[in-house]
Amino acid sequence: MKILTSNTDYKIKAVNNLVEMTIGEYVEIARVILKNNSLQRRRVTTSNKTYSLLKEDIKTGCVIPPIVLAFFPGEYDHKTDINEKNLIETLKILSKQLLILDGLQRTYTILDLYEEVKSDVHLFEKVLALPLRIEIYTGISKIGVLYRMLTLNTGQTPMSTRHQIEMIYSDYNKGFEDFIFLTEAENTTPSASNEFRFSEVIDGFISYITGDYLPIDKEDLISIIKNLENLTNDDLDKDLFKLFVKSFASLRDTLNKDSNNLVLESDVIKENNISQRPFGNSFLIIFSKVQVLSGYGAAINFLIENGLIKNLETIIELTGKIKITDPELSLLKMLQYLDFIVMNAKKIGNEQRMYFYYLIRSLFNENNEGYLDFDKSVEQANKFYKSNMLR
Repeated sequence: MKILTSNTDYKIKAVNNLVEMTIGEYVEIARVILKNNSLQRRRVTTSNKTYSLLKEDIKTGCVIPPIVLAFFPGEYDHKTDINEKNLIETLKILSKQLLILDGLQRTYTILDLYEEVKSDVHLFEKVLALPLRIEIYTGISKIGVLYRMLTLNTGQTPMSTRHQIEMIYSDYNKGFEDFIFLTEAENTTPSASNEFRFSEVIDGFISYITGDYLPIDKEDLISIIKNLENLTNDDLDKDLFKLFVKSFASLRDTLNKDSNNLVLESDVIKENNISQRPFGNSFLIIFSKVQVLSGYGAAINFLIENGLIKNLETIIELTGKIKITDPELSLLKMLQYLDFIVMNAKKIGNEQRMYFYYLIRSLFNENNEGYLDFDKSVEQANKFYKSNMLR
């Protein structure tokens, strides 16, 4: 096993080490990756005969395209350089903290072949001794992992973007710092300012990456990669997922505090001709829902892409400047507008996302009359929503 070259990937600010090892050496590493790394994606079942042919090609000594691995950020001191002196030891100790970014099916094919040729001693030794080139990324961020996974797998049958994001950020599935993420299994509603549903935060983050408040249907990977490029131009050294959660939490917390933790009583809701099953009865409840998170994510993407705000940190700074003159009136109006959507929309959830998309755009775009004025943003979002529905 030896390092052939080490080059800096300036796009994702990581080091790409091109390593040559034997198939036998790779088998030992691959087994650990697939067995112990819960983040690693699973085998894709396919009727394609390509990988059956690859087995036969390997037996004859074909050159296999490089397999791309990366040490998972957060599990490995990725600022430490890997060199020929510590490479073998590092790989042995930390194999379970590697991810296969490209070459999963080739890896399974190699492992299958390893088992199949065991009975033929001569062929077994020949296969184990064949050289294999492996690219190993070190110093890579989580968003860098996602970017490389998407670019490396474009044109193939990749995992869904959602699956990849869930995998990369699954070490946060219980929360981070003071934030608590609730799982689907817990079947509880966020009831504190530091609580979210993990699956709904993921949806919001996907909307932030894709720039679309709608659930992903048919993915346009090129468009997603382009959005990711725009978002990460200045933020490759930052944890965008954490910043996304913190920025949204700062908005929710501001609205909740400025309304003095307002909770609408059922008789107030009834007096204002609002459904007895309203979208929510407080800012905390409303701004914990996936429709708001998705609308928020897509709106922030729009604002950054169009140069209207710089980044997520800007949102955190601006939330402290938001004014809400009449919290109860604004909350009641918002619920009335959301009731209108329930009564008139064909796809209620999607159009609720659209309303909040416009609300956030109004709130943080200095060119809008609702800029940093929540009362006006509630009204302006309704106008934008109705205008869009008339097209």
